[in-house]
Amino acid sequence: MSKLREMRSVQQEKKGFDWTYVAIAVVVGLALFSVYFIFFQPSPNGQAVGNTAGIEDDDPFKGGVNAPVTIVEFSDFQCPACAAAAPTVKRIAEAYGDKVKIVYRDFPLINTHPFAQKAAEAAECADEQGKFWEMHDVLFQNQQSLGVPALKQYAVELDLNQEQFNSCLDSSKYAAEVASDESAGISLGVRGTPTFFINGVRYSNMSFEQFKAVIDPLLG
Repeated sequence: MSKLREMRSVQQEKKGFDWTYVAIAVVVGLALFSVYFIFFQPSPNGQAVGNTAGIEDDDPFKGGVNAPVTIVEFSDFQCPACAAAAPTVKRIAEAYGDKVKIVYRDFPLINTHPFAQKAAEAAECADEQGKFWEMHDVLFQNQQSLGVPALKQYAVELDLNQEQFNSCLDSSKYAAEVASDESAGISLGVRGTPTFFINGVRYSNMSFEQFKAVIDPLLG
């Protein structure tokens, strides 16, 4: 009888042990889901921002400076969804020309994308020499290699002044500028990338046709 009781006791302990791990797994799963929902879910489409004063800055843009439609993109060079959206943004620029102004602003998600901050700074350093968009394209095409040595090599390939670029990147000259973009994005409700503002209305990533459906009525 004593052995039977011992066996039952061991079995009960095992059952308790298993349920404990299940409970822990559920708690951890809920915590991870919450983090994902808060930080990585795209912003709801069609939400107007009350105060649009902070949307634009002195950031790189393409298109007409006084275009009737302005698209501001908050993006991260290490973000796969941002890389996937880049061809769509380029297509918009080609299709609408001076009718649409496209502004790029940095929103590096450094907790999950450790190379995004320096990549953003590299693009700003390239902008000093008039090649932001060229660097922009190279970075998105090479997301698996965004370390500082690679960034400096891309500068060589883009025929940038090496001494100027390297000094800019090594000194973190534009770290504050990148941080300013991120702060502006947070204040505007950006919680994931890419996030777009079309004439002050917030949208998450969309297809070219979806962008077109928003842009065309604004052009009249």
